[in-house]
Amino acid sequence: MEMPTPARRIRLSRAQIVGLALAITGIILLTLAWFEQSDIDDIGTTNDPLLQHEISMLEDKRDAYLVTGIGVLFMGLFAIALLSEPSSPSMLSQSEMISSARMANETLTGLSLMGNASYLPARHGLTRERVFIAATKTATIPPSALSNDLILSPGKDGSTPGILLEPLGLSLLDEIEKELGTTVTNAGLEAAEGTLQILKHGLGMMKDFHFKEREGKTILRVEYSGLRDACRTVRREKTDTCRQAACVGCACLLTAAARATGKRVVVEEVDNREDNVVLTLSLAEW
Repeated sequence: MEMPTPARRIRLSRAQIVGLALAITGIILLTLAWFEQSDIDDIGTTNDPLLQHEISMLEDKRDAYLVTGIGVLFMGLFAIALLSEPSSPSMLSQSEMISSARMANETLTGLSLMGNASYLPARHGLTRERVFIAATKTATIPPSALSNDLILSPGKDGSTPGILLEPLGLSLLDEIEKELGTTVTNAGLEAAEGTLQILKHGLGMMKDFHFKEREGKTILRVEYSGLRDACRTVRREKTDTCRQAACVGCACLLTAAARATGKRVVVEEVDNREDNVVLTLSLAEW
């Protein structure tokens, strides 16, 4: 006997629910406007002052329902079509975030790289930002002469300092600058934070993020929204990912910090036990 196919559960985002409610309200108001017009048509043309007064009142009610209904319906459709889109990222985006984190973590583990990440500005031969992952947990300064196509390897004897890679968030940062028609280069952390608000309000990736100065250190707090489940999976499975090879959202913020300050952004500590991930950074000359 063939089993019936289970019904697929439809999950709506908050923006979609609000938009749907507004759209339904708009339709109800337009329906009321139609009823008022029907009453006007039923009365027809008349010279009776009382009926003329009633028609005038019905027209006022019809116009109010019509204008309000169109406005509310438009707002509802706008919320469904635009506002809900960035707040509900596709399953593909979440799987890509998890897969890239797993691959990066396993690569660094296979190369026996234990150090923290340093996000490098485009200096000393680099025309693009890079992330340097040191071979050991002790402080290691990247070489002062690099190139975009250079990839350091720790080697069997551990004689070289680490590995040099493209940050996962570099392309995202470039696309944001292109979309907004601006750049964060040498603009400072405050300006970079303002530019990257699109990660919250436009792309719906994050619920919130902030750069704060505390006792000579820079604290970056990040909380995901649209990609929260993927972030939780990464932190649960690969706890060192945030410290060594941050996922695309955090890597975008860290790369932007290097671009905006022209300094080496070193990830010193990470507290990723909760959804509000806290990265302790130091900005060093390089």
